[in-house]
Amino acid sequence: MGATIGQEAAGLSKMTARLARRRRSIVAPVVLLLLPATALLTVFFIVPFGTLAVNSLFGFSRVTGIIHDLSLENYERIWLDSRYQGVIASTLIQSVLASLATLLVGYPVAYYISRATARAKAVVIIMVLSPLLISVVVRSFGWVIVLGPDGLTTWLFGLVGLAGGDILNTQAAVIVGLTNVFLPFMVLSIATSLQVVNPQVPLAAASLGASPWRVFWHVVLPLSLPGVLSGLLIVFSLASSAFVTPALLGGARYMVLSTAIYEQTLILQNWPLGSALAVTLVVIVIAILTIQTRLIERGHFRAVFS
Repeated sequence: MGATIGQEAAGLSKMTARLARRRRSIVAPVVLLLLPATALLTVFFIVPFGTLAVNSLFGFSRVTGIIHDLSLENYERIWLDSRYQGVIASTLIQSVLASLATLLVGYPVAYYISRATARAKAVVIIMVLSPLLISVVVRSFGWVIVLGPDGLTTWLFGLVGLAGGDILNTQAAVIVGLTNVFLPFMVLSIATSLQVVNPQVPLAAASLGASPWRVFWHVVLPLSLPGVLSGLLIVFSLASSAFVTPALLGGARYMVLSTAIYEQTLILQNWPLGSALAVTLVVIVIAILTIQTRLIERGHFRAVFS
């Protein structure tokens, strides 16, 4: 009996050793596959962000320049100064409005793409993606002409006898420009989710007596929510850090975190405060995106993400 137990123990140990070798043989290729992405993330994000975080703790004097004494003075200035509180609020409002605007404009386009024929789908996708072939600077200058005092919006307002078509150098102009710039990301995110929805599911709901609005709200929208969320996350993060469009369409008085960072680093040469503003922007965006994702996953549509 003792010999039998010994044989079983030996067999078990051999099996354990084989499983360990198999696990190592699987883990090693996975680690090798992750190395390039990890290296890129380390070199182009972690190291620069760490440098910014360290620089943000330094002081600054207009006479001597950067003072290499560690303190939280820059962060206290950002969070306690009413000017920078307004800048943070403007950044968040801009990001939210741009996200909602791209969602309202992009969802119908994405829905059409998911239901159109192959030829019509190809044409619409080309139209959606074609603006990405043009520089953001060029597109923003185009909106300067359209939204300016002698632009298309002023002419259209004049046709109906209204004043106020010149919306250049306002937040509305910035939202229009950001919507144009980031619309392809929203459309493609939503269209990807709608594309995998079984067309028979909405038809089944309609056959049971549901109105088109109820079919959309209770069937189509929940199934497309992963794409909607992805589009909102992408647009929000991009809009919060956009610089060219707010600088050109918002004017000198329109200040968000990206333009404030530019002002402090390249104009005033206050690199520590500019670094603190950059770290603040990254932390705020990551925190809001994390909270947004958790709230949506735990909310009414949480079954979609399970």
